[in-house]
Amino acid sequence: MAGSGPKARFYGKAVFNWRLKLAAGLTGLPELTGSPGLSGNYSKDKITSSALRQNARRLAARTKTITMLAGSGTRWTESLIRAGRHKGAEPAAAAAMAALAGEPRGLYPVRNFMGFGPDPVPIAGYALAAVKDLGSHIIVVRGWQKEIVQRVLMPLALDSKCWTFAEQEAPSGLARGHGDGLYQAMDKWENSDYLLVNFGGDAANPVTALAALSVMDALCAADPKSAPDLILPVCLTETALYPVELGSNGLPEAFGHSKLKGAASQNGAMAYSNVGLRIYRTAAMKEAMAHIRSKYWKADRGYNIPGNACAPDDNGGEFALDNADSYFAKRKKARILHVARPEEQSPVKKLEDIAAFERNMAILSGDWSSYYSNNGRGFEK
Repeated sequence: MAGSGPKARFYGKAVFNWRLKLAAGLTGLPELTGSPGLSGNYSKDKITSSALRQNARRLAARTKTITMLAGSGTRWTESLIRAGRHKGAEPAAAAAMAALAGEPRGLYPVRNFMGFGPDPVPIAGYALAAVKDLGSHIIVVRGWQKEIVQRVLMPLALDSKCWTFAEQEAPSGLARGHGDGLYQAMDKWENSDYLLVNFGGDAANPVTALAALSVMDALCAADPKSAPDLILPVCLTETALYPVELGSNGLPEAFGHSKLKGAASQNGAMAYSNVGLRIYRTAAMKEAMAHIRSKYWKADRGYNIPGNACAPDDNGGEFALDNADSYFAKRKKARILHVARPEEQSPVKKLEDIAAFERNMAILSGDWSSYYSNNGRGFEK
């Protein structure tokens, strides 16, 4: 590989091929003990689309994919309203921004670097397309189903037989976190083996998604009792937005997130960071949710989870997926997988994030083109 050190690790051909090898399910367990740029075992053999397709189809029969697309977030709506009120803004532009502020963040149009579908494409198109071959798809929403179908699902040719909506109830108009959204949709995913969860406002990479799912399946097949309940794909970066703190045994201990009391930012030091994608064992997630609900939820008060942000009403705070992640970490059943690229850590939380999101998706487009063919209709025939 050209270059040296952590920054160079995910830009060499050997490492890229290692990631494709994981995605194709062709990496043996001894190789999984390695880490890209350290002791990972790389193959120079070309990974074909047929190998990726075969592995994806095998795993899809056992997997439910869930994309969180409910709501917009306060920072997003405020940034649009602020842009509309900017000094010198035309009244029509201000009105347009105000209208967009009422829509889910995932419907906002951005440049399309996937190689298929409309350009521009709604932000959520990336997250939905990245996992479209990895199991029946549950889209957690709060309304806007018609618009999502017309502006995202149909233009990207996502098969209507492969997805369904789950409406997240929101007391006082406020959703109570993506953990609660997943809980409310349990009847749609409880009969699977694996859950793959991503977010409609994040940069997405299909290679990372399939690679992480393949590793979970390999570990479960080798030894179900010792296999993890959570695999968290991470990148290594100097600007960790969601840093993962590892213990002396190399296992995750804390997660840096505004909703939790986890690890703080590492002030420019290289750190592993979550990129918003998670792979869970379904049975373990059901147990975690039962534990969290029994301990922190009351019918008359909602959730009251220590460390989470307080709600501005009397209906309780949020239940975040990060809380389930912490549950698994405390039981030493969480693992990180350094398979994501730093550009995947590019969530859109406010309007000003769009430029970085588009810049990073342009870089990640090489992964998309290596993964998909046949004009985006799936793997090559």
